[in-house]
Amino acid sequence: MRIFILLNLISFMSFGQITINQQDLPQPGDTFLLNVDKTPSVSLGNPSSVSQIWNFLALNNDSNKYATYGITANLPFASSFPQSNSYTYGPAVLYGGPGSPSPGAGIGYTMWAVNNTGMWVIGHRTDYDGHGEKNIFVTPNEMLMPVPSTYGLNQDYDSQWEVLINYVATDYDTLYRSRTHKNINIDAWGSMSTPYGSFADVIRVHEFSVTTDSIFVKSGNIILFSMLWQKDTINKYLFWAPNERHPVAIAYCNGIGTLQRIEYVSWAHLSVPETKQTETSVNVFPNPSSNFAEIKLPANYSNENYFLVIYDMVGKEILHKIGKCDNIMLNVENINKGAYTIKLKTDSGKLFYSKLIVN
Repeated sequence: MRIFILLNLISFMSFGQITINQQDLPQPGDTFLLNVDKTPSVSLGNPSSVSQIWNFLALNNDSNKYATYGITANLPFASSFPQSNSYTYGPAVLYGGPGSPSPGAGIGYTMWAVNNTGMWVIGHRTDYDGHGEKNIFVTPNEMLMPVPSTYGLNQDYDSQWEVLINYVATDYDTLYRSRTHKNINIDAWGSMSTPYGSFADVIRVHEFSVTTDSIFVKSGNIILFSMLWQKDTINKYLFWAPNERHPVAIAYCNGIGTLQRIEYVSWAHLSVPETKQTETSVNVFPNPSSNFAEIKLPANYSNENYFLVIYDMVGKEILHKIGKCDNIMLNVENINKGAYTIKLKTDSGKLFYSKLIVN
């Protein structure tokens, strides 16, 4: 009996030690490249208090997604989202991460907040109706990952956002409303191996949510017509590990639990919170440029990889690129004329910057 109690105590202490805290969530300045396996053949395990081993080494790379978390304070409309400290921008087809991209056409900003309660979606700024950028506020905010989190957490959350489409002020208005009920259940723990690396301490977060989208036709405050537009179920498992600042892997299943695809981190550049990193100026030539521009780094970086982002003057990401430091060529033919900032980071963490003029 004493041995049985001791073994159970050791088991409890093990999973009790795996805790995801605020510093383990995505931080402003982080960038992640994700590989997508569209036909995975791996086991997700089962809910259990006993340690599991997730072997994802056989995952393939069918396509890529990325998530670059910008700093909200750099945006000209930052005051519209005072709770937000980071954002992502881009088309839905390219976005990967623990949350969702902008609604509608899926091109725009998603505004995040990472704080001592967790990671939340605060709102969106998107060309939702084709008539200019709109601020869309998620109220209540959508919870993505509560902290501190460890095995056994099981909570429900509700969130909502809506858009009023009003092309003609004197005509009827259309209100599009999206409501989500979400259950977050941390139901397993253990270790994981992926093509990216091995992780000794991992918790499995089962997220099951139902989103109901409705359309209302209004005249002032009077609802003339309403209908259920669509109802979606999201059933996924997020595998979080301390210090990684992103789920190591995200498994997407259908409503009955059949595995459909897995996204997993294949490359990451993490910012250094509350620490000023020194940036070194680097030359771009020709500058101004109208087609191709080249960047040459010092020879001692030639064997490293780089991650490069081009920003416009309001901080919006225009282009990102990954490659070897010994050959950095930029195609700027499809970039509008104007002034841009280039930020480049090497594997060893060295930061470079430059100004670019496109004519």
